Amino acid sequence: MRVENFRDLHTLPYNHHMLKRLKNPFGILDLYIGRTMITTVLLIAVCLALFTGLITFIDKMRYIGRGAIDFFFVCRYVACLLPGIFVTYFPVAILIGGVIGLGNMARNSEIVVLQSLGLSRLQIAFSSLKSLFPLMIVVLFIGETTVPRLETYAETQYSIYSSEGRMSVTRSGIWLREGQSLIGIRSMLLDGSLLDIVRYETDGPRLVSKSRAESGKYENGSWLMQNVHTVAYGDELKISFNKIEKWQLNLNPERVDVINNIDKSLTLQGLIDYIGYLEENNQQSSAFRLQLYEKLMQPVIMIVMLFLALSTVFGPLRSMNMGARILAGITLGFGYYVLNQIVAPLSLVYGMPPLLGASLASIVFGMLAVYLLRRKV
Repeated sequence: MRVENFRDLHTLPYNHHMLKRLKNPFGILDLYIGRTMITTVLLIAVCLALFTGLITFIDKMRYIGRGAIDFFFVCRYVACLLPGIFVTYFPVAILIGGVIGLGNMARNSEIVVLQSLGLSRLQIAFSSLKSLFPLMIVVLFIGETTVPRLETYAETQYSIYSSEGRMSVTRSGIWLREGQSLIGIRSMLLDGSLLDIVRYETDGPRLVSKSRAESGKYENGSWLMQNVHTVAYGDELKISFNKIEKWQLNLNPERVDVINNIDKSLTLQGLIDYIGYLEENNQQSSAFRLQLYEKLMQPVIMIVMLFLALSTVFGPLRSMNMGARILAGITLGFGYYVLNQIVAPLSLVYGMPPLLGASLASIVFGMLAVYLLRRKV
């Protein structure tokens, strides 16, 4: 017998085999909840991504005319960012979509019917998780494979276009063209300083000199390079050393921030490798460890958001109307975001373990979800 709506089960005689089918993996219950949840969550995620993409597009329009940036470049740039925005807002979409989807089922008395058939809150919650699990895997896969490549490409193209082609970003570092000079930068730190800089001075096809600096900092419109070794090629080979030397580069702190954002698009393996590189060179790696743990916490965050949505159906918020539930869901999501944005940076400032900084918000709101689910009134 085909059941289009769980309210129709009221019209059927109690049947042990029917209950067994409801509880079977990906049975009637999972398929029905899955259809409701996946449709709602995807719709919310797409709407959030498009809305954020529109805001980003409007913001980037002000850069038209800078270097080679034009309207069509801004369109391509935002299009490359959309998958990353979708993945970023997917946990929030689970929360809001769960509130709407499960809320509609509760409003239609379908949740009451399921409970009257002997299904517990835990079984309904587990069925909701099972129905979303394949979609979660797909989103996490896209976030780990497609998104880093697209975001790296977008930020790299932005740095090139804004510098009118005088800058390029490669696996070996950043390369700048300054008149007759070619400058290579091995890496940039989070404080905006440079490491391992080399400059080649040319005169047409002839190499005039090669300079290598250990590090550099931006001060008063120029870069102060430290421990600079220079080799001048001419009739005689001349080698010199300056402890501090001033260089003028087509690079400012704003562009350093853009290039540093490329590192934020690293995959899990890329982050692990980069952390190892920083630690081998006695550089601070806490910020990237925090980013690594935040990536690893993504599945947990999705589950926490789902249980927060369930708390609006089974917890004390179930007596609210749909508008109030959605507002409560948005408030919970905003509260999670604010707490995470506060705790994560503070963990770096006060020397807290990065794992704690990445997981504290999930722990707090996970406990809140369990409390709301267990509370009867």
